Amino acid sequence: MKAPLVSIIIPVYNGSNYIREAIDSAIAQTYENVEIIVVNDGSKDNGATEKICLSYGDRIRYIYKENGGVSTALNLGIKKMKGEWFSWLSHDDKYEINKIEKQIELLHKLNDNVNVLLCEYKHIDSNGCDLNLTSQKKRFTSCGIYTAEVVLDNLLMFGAFNGCALLIKKEVFEKSGLFNEKLRYSQDALLWYKICLNGFDFAYGDDICVCNRVHNNQLTQTGRSILLKDSIEIAKEIVPLIIEKTVAKNRLLYLYARRSAILHCKDAFDYCMQQAELNGIFYLHQKVLLKGILFYGKIRPFIRRLYYRFFKGVVTQ
Repeated sequence: MKAPLVSIIIPVYNGSNYIREAIDSAIAQTYENVEIIVVNDGSKDNGATEKICLSYGDRIRYIYKENGGVSTALNLGIKKMKGEWFSWLSHDDKYEINKIEKQIELLHKLNDNVNVLLCEYKHIDSNGCDLNLTSQKKRFTSCGIYTAEVVLDNLLMFGAFNGCALLIKKEVFEKSGLFNEKLRYSQDALLWYKICLNGFDFAYGDDICVCNRVHNNQLTQTGRSILLKDSIEIAKEIVPLIIEKTVAKNRLLYLYARRSAILHCKDAFDYCMQQAELNGIFYLHQKVLLKGILFYGKIRPFIRRLYYRFFKGVVTQ
């Protein structure tokens, strides 16, 4: 069987607490034809992150750059990669040892007829203990290929995929573009939308291959203000494309507005409503439902914090 080179890109900023676990999990892959590229995004921790990375010698490719955000680090890694396939590994997450092998096996089962693959993941805490939280099992009913429009529908219903669970053929970036370097929080969601809107189907496998770490210092816990700023920029780019390119305009735009409401991204929500009004897309009952969901989105962070604290023992912000 063909064994394409897979490039595992690990962007890191001040990651001395977890970077060793991430690199070790990449080195331990049962699929042998991989290269590991660690991009240090200008860490300011007195060289602690760099010292760990350099200790691996030629087992990894280490690149240092000035700080610019995770998008700039990922894009540099993509430009420098030699592999045919891209696999993202956050410095505070880790792979199961067969992550790449499982996804390449699925690729071969589908006769190499897909450019994006998605696996399952689980959540772990700061100590690496399983949190038993739900991942995207609710998203797809079975393994196999899902059309770009079905995947877009799923993204809008449940939110962005865990980027580390994806395996993406490099040529996808040539058509869909790289990560938006102006965004500091939601650059991954924007790219997944664009990949779908450019017609790339996804292959889903239900093997749990990624451990996603939940901890208080990650940007998803501390970046609310950045999320709000990013959300309106993404809406202005994506909403016109949804209206132009998709068949299910009403459903998909409704789901986008609904997602914005749940996250209480009010500027993005208002933009969706304005565009829907201009294009005569939403029905009256949809508008009423969306207003109610927007209110829920306002109180949702409080409910979420209580859930994590009392049922999972995790303090979130």
